[in-house]
Amino acid sequence: MPQKQTRKSKFGNQKVFVDGYMFDSKAEARYYEKLRDAGISFLPLAGKYCLMQKLIPVQSGTILSTGEKINPVNYKADFVFYEGSTIVKVVDVKGYQDKESQLKMKMFAKEYGYPVMFAKYDRKNDCFEEMSCFESLRQQNKRARERQKRKKEKLEVKSDAEG
Repeated sequence: MPQKQTRKSKFGNQKVFVDGYMFDSKAEARYYEKLRDAGISFLPLAGKYCLMQKLIPVQSGTILSTGEKINPVNYKADFVFYEGSTIVKVVDVKGYQDKESQLKMKMFAKEYGYPVMFAKYDRKNDCFEEMSCFESLRQQNKRARERQKRKKEKLEVKSDAEG
């Protein structure tokens, strides 16, 4: 079972250690365990392998005519799958896409020609559902609209009962 650390991230996830690796969340650690148990290699010596917490450039840095330096933009992928030296799949394990990750995922898709896969843990079935980051965002926005609609209906019912 993963060993927990007390320090929390900006989303309240607890850092978790498994097999000497530190993960940003329990879900990331579970995803790693699923890959490990399926026999996925984490060593670049193999033909097919996976790297974790890999920085991938999505926009290069530049120097403006004023001499001001603009830093490059990197996307920190949770899991990057390779065949030889070619990236074949990038997976991000998240419960929610914030604005920064949405932007970086879009920049990644533009630069590399395919989307980041979003892995969401399904506790009920003890498995991960993978979908493109764009499909995940559509589902996330749909759930938000449904919540707003239910909240609005609840307020209308409450005001009708009072009036």
